[in-house]
Amino acid sequence: MRRSRHLHRARARGLIALFTLLLNVVNTTGEYLFGRYIVEQAQTLFPGGGAEALAARERFVGQTYSSFYSVVNLTGFLLQMFVVSRVFKWLGVARSLVVHPVVAVIGYLLMLQAPSLRLISIVKVADNSINYSLSNTTRQALWLPTSREAKYKAKQAVDSFVVRAGDVASAGVVFAGEQLAFSIAAFAAVNVALAAAWLGVVGMLTVAQARRSASTTVV
Repeated sequence: MRRSRHLHRARARGLIALFTLLLNVVNTTGEYLFGRYIVEQAQTLFPGGGAEALAARERFVGQTYSSFYSVVNLTGFLLQMFVVSRVFKWLGVARSLVVHPVVAVIGYLLMLQAPSLRLISIVKVADNSINYSLSNTTRQALWLPTSREAKYKAKQAVDSFVVRAGDVASAGVVFAGEQLAFSIAAFAAVNVALAAAWLGVVGMLTVAQARRSASTTVV
């Protein structure tokens, strides 16, 4: 019984780490995709190599990012204040984990067909605001039933090393994509595949959490 509980704990922690890794890879790769599209749009709207065209492109990029982060911050705040607690109440922690990857899969699937600045902005606003509010809260809630040792050791490793590993993995995806001359749609397809894997991990994590709860109330 003790060995079984230990295996359930190790499996759950490993899945939390993989969940965090894939979330970060999808989100960070999406940031690159968003930034690249903005630059391409700026070059299309304001072609040329003169100082005036350069200034116009810089102004367009700056205004777009300023508007984007304002909307993300406001949306994330509103979700945290008025939505997250209700989602937890209606769905519970396990089902709440599904929301973010489902939104990511749908959003990046839409970008495969006809990417546009408006669509990409909506996808990234949803991705970032859900990440800052619902996903961040659910990630923390996953550690609540764990032991003090897990909270102070395993959680710290996930929150530091695994998150940074996600950044490195995303950089690898971007580098490989650039070497292969990936289009915006191709990068969106990569994110669809990663988000689908992330959703699969959520399913396994839900099962692991249920088994752990059945075997013991405290890990």
